[in-house]
Amino acid sequence: MRKTYARWPADRFAIYRGNYCINRQMGLQTLRRSLCKIAHAFFYSPKPDDLPNIPLMNEKITIGIHSASWTEHSRRVLQGLLNYIEEYPNIQVRDFRFSTSDPHLDGNPPWTGKVDGAIVSTGREPGITNWMRRGKVPIVVASGDLIDSGLVSVYTDVHSVARLAATHLTDAGFEHVAHVGYQKSDGSKRRSEALSDELEKRGIKLKSIALKEVPLDNIDNPNLVSESTIQRLKAMLEKSPKPLAVVALNDVVAELVCTCVREMGLSIPDEIGVLGVGDSERARMADPPLSSVRTPGVEIGYRCASLLHSMILGNKPKDTVFEVPAETVVARRSTAGWKRAAVTDIDRALSYIRDHACDGIRLKDVASAVRIPIRTLEIEFKKQIGRSMGEVIREVRLERVKHLLETTNLSTQRIAAMVGYSHYSYLNKLLRDELNVTPSQYRKQKRRVTPE
Repeated sequence: MRKTYARWPADRFAIYRGNYCINRQMGLQTLRRSLCKIAHAFFYSPKPDDLPNIPLMNEKITIGIHSASWTEHSRRVLQGLLNYIEEYPNIQVRDFRFSTSDPHLDGNPPWTGKVDGAIVSTGREPGITNWMRRGKVPIVVASGDLIDSGLVSVYTDVHSVARLAATHLTDAGFEHVAHVGYQKSDGSKRRSEALSDELEKRGIKLKSIALKEVPLDNIDNPNLVSESTIQRLKAMLEKSPKPLAVVALNDVVAELVCTCVREMGLSIPDEIGVLGVGDSERARMADPPLSSVRTPGVEIGYRCASLLHSMILGNKPKDTVFEVPAETVVARRSTAGWKRAAVTDIDRALSYIRDHACDGIRLKDVASAVRIPIRTLEIEFKKQIGRSMGEVIREVRLERVKHLLETTNLSTQRIAAMVGYSHYSYLNKLLRDELNVTPSQYRKQKRRVTPE
């Protein structure tokens, strides 16, 4: 069948031919606006003067990042941003991180007139929302304390943190649980409520305390907590039944709890177990090393960058609040006591696979980690575990893939990269072989979040 095409009447085109002549010297922006004026004349849609100044896809876009330079969360958010711009060479980053506890809210934001949009990691400081808006560019907040401000926010899903914490602590045998939060943090309040709901399902009543001040994750300026706050925390620990598990706002607050417990002459974790949130370097260096919920800082940074990029291009997000699920609980001595050391090469190999399966490891990497020949390891592993190393790696990856498909809106390409695959076709094959479904089919069956 012959195709037919709608044509503009010749007389109407003649009206614009002289005024909007298109030639090689005309810039892309001028061309775009000229075409919009022509379209408006014929279709009454939309007025060109009302159009936003949207950068074209091949134009350079600048994204600023404003956060405290010393926190591990901020470093992870920055890493997520850098991961994103690797996929978009036309995006560049301007660094506006600050090195003191004062975010300098006087005047206009430091990125004013220098960027097309900004990612900001901040808490609820007085006047912070109006200050950020004075920058007059799209903003995405990489925290959960400003979700009622109307600004787009991306942060760790409090329900996933609560679920992981409750499961870990009850599996460890704790029947009494307390939460230590911060009065000025809305995210702290929501996390406490979510933890209370999760523990109630298990027949446990949560005891919660919100501190007036908390220490900062800053060696140069630790923001020492007042004696009255310390005494209030110790009184809660003293009066609570033992053994008690304490879930802290973050790893720095968890360190404070541990310090109080030691000063009171109590034992960790026999009398009081301590669980942090963040799985930061501080958690690993603490005494004892802290069990901690690993939060998705890199994924938050990537999602912030993706949303901000879309906003800069003129797209309005369907929602203003986006939650990214926490990943897992890393168990250490503050809740689990002394872990049994791996006594065989197979124990060490299995532990290495569970920790690194989603890092794209191969069998030779496992053999190198335990320092025995790969063929010998393969034979002994299959004999003791009952499955090959490759099968165990696939099992760990499959569980991670299922979790991400169920709880996020990430693309299959992104999920494939997160579980160690170089191409999403390997992810498709994994699900077809193990579950006989495609990623999209599994997501539709199991999805638990509202689509973006």
